[in-house]
Amino acid sequence: MQLDLLKRPDGRTAILMPSGFVLDLLTPDATGMPIEDIAQCLSSQPRWGGAARPWYSVAEHSVMVSRLVPPPLAYSALMHDCEEFLGDWPSPVKVMLDRDYVKQRLHPVKDALRRWFGFDDEVPAIKQADLVCMATELRDLLPPAWLDWGHLPAAHPDRIVPIGPDRAYALFLDRYEELKHLAQPQNKPKKAKAARSGRKPPPP
Repeated sequence: MQLDLLKRPDGRTAILMPSGFVLDLLTPDATGMPIEDIAQCLSSQPRWGGAARPWYSVAEHSVMVSRLVPPPLAYSALMHDCEEFLGDWPSPVKVMLDRDYVKQRLHPVKDALRRWFGFDDEVPAIKQADLVCMATELRDLLPPAWLDWGHLPAAHPDRIVPIGPDRAYALFLDRYEELKHLAQPQNKPKKAKAARSGRKPPPP
């Protein structure tokens, strides 16, 4: 837990994470955030606004994306949606609100996460794998609908079998442990203190 006796974050603009870590969204600094916070939030966030059946989490989606990219990109692919601890907004909502505006507002938060966890998800192969996962989720988890999905590639041949939030939490952390050696140095503060956690953040 972070302690600052001189400045208390405003609860209207700061997010309280499961570990007690506080992230001020106006001046985001993710230094010290435990990976367990990301894992718990993503495993509790449903894809497709909760419309998928069986229920399917962002954590499971992230692990799938990490398995569809070349091995050197797997860690960044695993972390590509980590800002969705704030919620997974379906793409049509982002379009309605102005996708570029939403991305701009979330950019400082995503960059803070990139610096602390050491990843770069702005890679075409990761974006393509994300779309393959979306197409596969549509096939396996969503009802048939008269919608134009022409922007999506072909679905992956393997079928998705959702595992629920508890197992998704463990699945994400296991994949993180497998891949964290691929984390990239991101000019973290030299005196950064990791939050108390059983797992260590990626090495600087």
